[in-house]
Amino acid sequence: MRPIAAVVLAAFLAACASTATPQSTAPLAAPKTAWIVGRDGRAVGQAIFTEGPRGVLIRLEFAEHALPPGWHGLHLHTRGDCSDFANGFQAAGGHLGMGPRVQHGLMNAAGPEAGDLPNLFAAPAGPFAAEFFSAGTTLGAAPQRGRIPLLDDDGAALMIHEGPDDQRTQPIGGAGARIACAALTPLP
Repeated sequence: MRPIAAVVLAAFLAACASTATPQSTAPLAAPKTAWIVGRDGRAVGQAIFTEGPRGVLIRLEFAEHALPPGWHGLHLHTRGDCSDFANGFQAAGGHLGMGPRVQHGLMNAAGPEAGDLPNLFAAPAGPFAAEFFSAGTTLGAAPQRGRIPLLDDDGAALMIHEGPDDQRTQPIGGAGARIACAALTPLP
């Protein structure tokens, strides 16, 4: 019986392998880097966006004392424009994926928006770094598998707020003023 069981098992495994979904071998977009600027317009760090098969990995690297120590809300916004730093980065628009059927917050039963990210902790001393994953976005210029493009015609921005996001309250989780911004823009 053992040889028969082995043949049946081998046939079963071959059948499973033939019906498995093939992994995409398409090349991923090259990483994109953007300066993170503070409210005075000076660079305080950099954001590196790397396309993955199911979303975008965002690595943030900050200089010493780049942000006030503690927790800060972090969101992706609809336009890659951080030029109006003196006006609180309003040119970056609202959250990416904001709409009437989707609410803000990773812990919201009616959410999250594609632009919602976990909070960032700024170290009280020394340079610091963090990584976040955005499953609702792509670095492409067009939607991909239901993910919103960061490099469409007007790009996108990564926004850092003065306080933590409670991940439930509308529209920004009580995170407060915009204090730093990184503009991710398409190539000309």
